[in-house]
Amino acid sequence: MRFLTVSLGYPPEVPGGAWKVAEAQSMGLAARGHRVEVVTVDPRGDLEEMSWRGGVLIHRYRAGAGPFFARWRSANRAAAMRIRACLADDVPTVILQHHAYLEPAVATAPVPVVHTYHGPWAEEYRYASGLETGGWVRRIGRGMVMRAMRRVEKRALRRASRVLVLSRSMAGEAVRWHGRRLPEMEVVPGGVDGERYRPAPDREAVRRSWGLEGDDILVVAVRRLEARMGLDVLLDAFAAGGDGHPGARLWLTGRGSAEGRLREQAGRLGLEGRVRWLGHLDEADVPRLLQAADVAVMPSLGLEGFGLATVEALACGTPVLGSRAGATPELLEPLGGELLFEAGCVASLAGRLRRVLEEPGRLPSRERCAAYGRGFEWRRQVEACERLGLALVEGREG
Repeated sequence: MRFLTVSLGYPPEVPGGAWKVAEAQSMGLAARGHRVEVVTVDPRGDLEEMSWRGGVLIHRYRAGAGPFFARWRSANRAAAMRIRACLADDVPTVILQHHAYLEPAVATAPVPVVHTYHGPWAEEYRYASGLETGGWVRRIGRGMVMRAMRRVEKRALRRASRVLVLSRSMAGEAVRWHGRRLPEMEVVPGGVDGERYRPAPDREAVRRSWGLEGDDILVVAVRRLEARMGLDVLLDAFAAGGDGHPGARLWLTGRGSAEGRLREQAGRLGLEGRVRWLGHLDEADVPRLLQAADVAVMPSLGLEGFGLATVEALACGTPVLGSRAGATPELLEPLGGELLFEAGCVASLAGRLRRVLEEPGRLPSRERCAAYGRGFEWRRQVEACERLGLALVEGREG
């Protein structure tokens, strides 16, 4: 049989946790001997239409241009053509759908669908676009887009044969926005690549390679620089909680639409020299950064469907402070409630940071964090997709 992954993004060209899940499912199924193909976007228009990677055949369509609805229709026409071409050989197929953006294209395929739900599309758009900002015409236009997103997402979920979610939190979000008349949902946590994300054999050497000195205390956030990520809260909290600790350093990775505002904020707070902007890191450098860090922070304001960055940091042995948003409490509470702070609350996070800087021994040990992080294996995602896919195909053939 064949698994056909249909995803709005796919690494490395399109970064993001949801697309890492799509990649892990696809490559894991290919490693188990299944035929796996992917339909996804060519974000810059400079990639081959078809290429192989990790035993997976990737089909790409060009991203559209213009207003949202024009881009959306164009993308779905192009994706539908790729899907039809993939299905032309009559091989029994199950679609693994990631995100509702390509729902019109997926709906053209007469095959079962397993939908991995990563979170409410319209609410992500609300954070990204700033629905409450701008003139009334822009606000009305964005409201129309959000209503369309909700309709399409509800249709995608209700049309699916099965729905996978990575956390109980996301199962709740699906019901909250789309009601209880949904297919059977199964909670299967995300995973971590244990070969890449693991404690450093010589952590001090890794720290020296980043230019850190013995007394430096490194706080990191491996996040896209977007409003939902709560990095403005982190900057304010670091300025307050790190006051009086000259060795405290805050390093931020990633790019995003909020970068300019965040840099201006850091300047206003007088954090020059203490905050370092690392931009987009090569894949090999992310584990090294996490190994060097004393603590990682996940300050999301909401919609944290799982938190791959959380388990990746833990697998490297690095404790994580996380907001009480989305799935983060599910991940961190087994290590202790003192790792959690109130989402969007500067004082709450500042208090946690101050305690880390003054009493680092109160954090879970690096050994305990690493052992816990290693427990998140992609194998569970792959096995769930395989089990559901085989059952759906056998059910149709029977």
